[in-house]
Amino acid sequence: MPLKLRVTWRNAGSPLLPDALSDVQATADDAPLPLAGRGPGLREFEIPAGAARVALRARLSAAFNAFEDVAALQEEVLSVEQAFDVTGGGTSLSPAPDPALGQAPPLVDVKAAPGLAHAQIATDFVDITPFWMAYAKYTDEHQREHQPGTELVALGATAGEPKIWFASVPEACKAPPDDGISALVFYRPEGYAYTRVDQRHEMFGLNRYLLSPDPDPDASFWARDVFARDPRDKSRWVYLRCGFEEALAASGKAVVMLHPWPSGTSFGAATTASLPGLADAALRFLGGAQKIGIGRGGARLGKLGLAGFSAGGLPLWQALAANKDRVSEVFAFDARGIAKNEALIARWLGGDAARKLRMTGGHQLDANAAIQRKLATLADEARVSSLPPDKSGYLSGANPRWDHVCSALEESEKDAYRSADWVWHQFAVFGGCPRDGEQGTITFLQRFLEESDL
Repeated sequence: MPLKLRVTWRNAGSPLLPDALSDVQATADDAPLPLAGRGPGLREFEIPAGAARVALRARLSAAFNAFEDVAALQEEVLSVEQAFDVTGGGTSLSPAPDPALGQAPPLVDVKAAPGLAHAQIATDFVDITPFWMAYAKYTDEHQREHQPGTELVALGATAGEPKIWFASVPEACKAPPDDGISALVFYRPEGYAYTRVDQRHEMFGLNRYLLSPDPDPDASFWARDVFARDPRDKSRWVYLRCGFEEALAASGKAVVMLHPWPSGTSFGAATTASLPGLADAALRFLGGAQKIGIGRGGARLGKLGLAGFSAGGLPLWQALAANKDRVSEVFAFDARGIAKNEALIARWLGGDAARKLRMTGGHQLDANAAIQRKLATLADEARVSSLPPDKSGYLSGANPRWDHVCSALEESEKDAYRSADWVWHQFAVFGGCPRDGEQGTITFLQRFLEESDL
């Protein structure tokens, strides 16, 4: 019986996985093997009699033509290596563990049968960071002002929508306490429409959530980001930096924050029952790329949390409805639709005593307070909290962080701005409230993460 190695990968028709740029090679005892068969997403090799060790190496790349002022690009998007021992007296192949990992590489699934080893490469997500950095505007801002402690990876989905995801990976994920790494999926308000990777993109909105306020100690407190008009936007309140990367790093939690990138208002499969599988596939890719779970042979999805801000609350509640038995925690940053989803939230929260709901409010202050009162019989403040608890949280002297924000206003503006819930709405995603007995404050996200079981 001839001994074969069959290599396949899913979604071979994707522009991110062109067959012509799929370099798949195999060796037997270090001697190159000729191809015995090929097709889109398929390569086959015959193993010569007497071979003891077979090695597979795959380098998958994507390429795009020149676009506007961006030159033609070709970049590797995924790479794997897998070794096999020839066993059964030369009749079968058995996957050999990678000495550095102690097990088979995490991006290759191997099924062995007499005369055949089928190695399927996991290609649901690939790394498109170089493409994003070339096509998107304002990437230089992130590269210049990103702070150490996290890594941003742009992920390309090779099937389905959305086509682009981002992973914010804190250092703690490199050596997590176990193989199950938590994911927090964040839903932003609607964005621009896009149909492919190789087009003009905008990092303006992503920077707003990821980056921290101006760290220059000589700058007035958040003056550039909060109170000075950004030349790219007519509203002085639209572009507020939320410090998500800093919060992830400072919390010390091994949590990957995933950002499905909507096309307009559509988040595609990211709001469906497919979400846990997609999050698991994203973490698996990051593990295979040695971004998380280093030395563990990869990573799998542990707990799943959902977060959303403003109109991002609408897809947030859709995702919760589709995955209420899988979601552990929800962070609702002044999230639209919370009142209409009261029954859903109650069913979800009552399904597991470990689940937690964290809310911040501006527009939704009253709705959040009502939800908390109605859930009081199901959960105490350790599981359900709303910050600030009511409008008094925006009075002068109630919150040093809010007072500091308002200190940059002209006297004639202060009263009007302090009482305007459209200003509170912005504070609800980047601000914070002091804990009892504490003088300082941290952002809402950092506080929620620190108090989280993710």
